[in-house]
Amino acid sequence: MTNRFSFRSALGGLSVILMGALSAAPVAAQMASPDRPVQRSTMSAADLEQIAATARPRQPTRMIEPAAATATAMVAPAESGEAPRVTAGHAGVPVRTMVDEREYRAMVAAAESARDGAVSTQAEGISTQNYGLNFQDTLYHYSDRLVSPRPYYAPERSTGLLLFQASDSNWYICTATLIQRAIILTAGHCVYEGGTGNDTGWNLQGYFIPAYSASDGSATGTNQPYGRCDIDRWFTTSDWYNTGALNGGYDVGLATCGRLHDARWAANNNKFPGGRVGYLGFCYQNCRWNYQFLTQLGYPSNYYAAGEMTVSQHLEVTGQPDPYNPSWVGLDYIFGSGMRGGSSGGPHIANLGEIVDSATNPGQFPDRNTIFAVTSWGYGLGNSSGTEIKIQGASPLSGVANANNFIDLFNMACRRSRNHFGTWTCDLLPV
Repeated sequence: MTNRFSFRSALGGLSVILMGALSAAPVAAQMASPDRPVQRSTMSAADLEQIAATARPRQPTRMIEPAAATATAMVAPAESGEAPRVTAGHAGVPVRTMVDEREYRAMVAAAESARDGAVSTQAEGISTQNYGLNFQDTLYHYSDRLVSPRPYYAPERSTGLLLFQASDSNWYICTATLIQRAIILTAGHCVYEGGTGNDTGWNLQGYFIPAYSASDGSATGTNQPYGRCDIDRWFTTSDWYNTGALNGGYDVGLATCGRLHDARWAANNNKFPGGRVGYLGFCYQNCRWNYQFLTQLGYPSNYYAAGEMTVSQHLEVTGQPDPYNPSWVGLDYIFGSGMRGGSSGGPHIANLGEIVDSATNPGQFPDRNTIFAVTSWGYGLGNSSGTEIKIQGASPLSGVANANNFIDLFNMACRRSRNHFGTWTCDLLPV
């Protein structure tokens, strides 16, 4: 599997070339895997845990010389300026109805302990700024942290681990997020070997585990409180299917996913994942806006060995000169982040969480928990000493000038969901 950002790479040997920007002409059609059973085998929870422990995140990276790094001037985005069109999400079922009172109290106590520990740490002093190699005085600063006590609650629990067997028969890890009851969103390279241009590039099988936590099974032997669902079918953009170039604005993928099974909290079994853990809203037109403050979720291999969900908050820009090649303007969002392999496909969310706001003007974009992009690629090491260039890229869902035709891409997946699982599992977007 070459020339693709797979934040799903082996823990070592990270390499790939960052490809140049391509044409933003609207695509004619979207691509779906063949209409055949995706799952080739049935696995126990123990079998799947073993695969998850050995599956390989992959991250294509760009090798550059540190001396070439310079801050670049900001330029205006190349978009129409029209307001984004978005959908609303669904919070899912309250946790307290799924677990017994004893476990619920333990979860609350763990959350309070984590909060108190964070306050104590802050009282001792502020930690060093995170910005990566040669970017101290730029907008590429960020803040990363662990989702604690674990992603039990909405909206974070709508994101999870995507474990899949790719077309090369190896097992890999990406991040994915529910955007309807039976539809998940991820990166294109997490569903298809980009640039293959034929049906041999599709993943062979896969599983989605919402709210995955590797450390959450010590007492019960399972780290899947909500269970997992089997992937039914894969979808991606035509440009990723045919070209597979990075930073082109089209590394976006979807999958349909069946009912949950093997859940530690048994009430979740035989239910559709989005109905239980909820799903996030998403942008489907005019998603490429400059200077977006977005929250990134993911399972990067460099944090907790991809076993725990982490969050990164940062300002994201698009339509900017490449930080290491100012003559070239990329098409994805770029931003500072410490995440690496495994975070591919993770959502970039506007206004994560909930808040009660009494202001008369709630802001220019008040919609909450809305995905604008998915993590796609990252830079490599800056030098032999291992100093990192902590910048990543994320493909906007709609693409450049709406070239991804995300409406058709989503509607293709939604029709599959409606025909295969029930008409109530999703609503088609207006054309």
